[in-house]
Amino acid sequence: MRLLVTILFGMMAVETASLAAEPVMPIGQLLVSPSSVHRKVFKLEGVVKNAAAYSGSEFRTNQPLCGADFDLEDYSGTIAVLYHVRCQSGGQKAFVVDDGMHLVIDGYMEAPPDVQRYSNGKDFGVRFVALSVASLRR
Repeated sequence: MRLLVTILFGMMAVETASLAAEPVMPIGQLLVSPSSVHRKVFKLEGVVKNAAAYSGSEFRTNQPLCGADFDLEDYSGTIAVLYHVRCQSGGQKAFVVDDGMHLVIDGYMEAPPDVQRYSNGKDFGVRFVALSVASLRR
């Protein structure tokens, strides 16, 4: 039994380590076929543009949410990012996002199969939901 538990914990540690070492995905690559990466987790890196503070509440629990909505831009493209977290959850404050910051973001794509396109070819409704945000100092 101990051997089985040790093997399971070892497998979980390897899985966690492989997720942490996940390479950064170019934004443009995600936008080629956004529906094919719907709800898949990625790591993005880029510069913040058009940052706006977010304040609202969770739909079911009515708990306060805070964070930011912004565009993240890299050499290959730009994508809308939603970073909404529970305010003061466990004494932890939301990461403050400002224009010009260089960030690394872990999160997932929101691009359902029925995404509509504008006449200029841009997708309406494609966005990246940030689960964690970290600043890169350059």
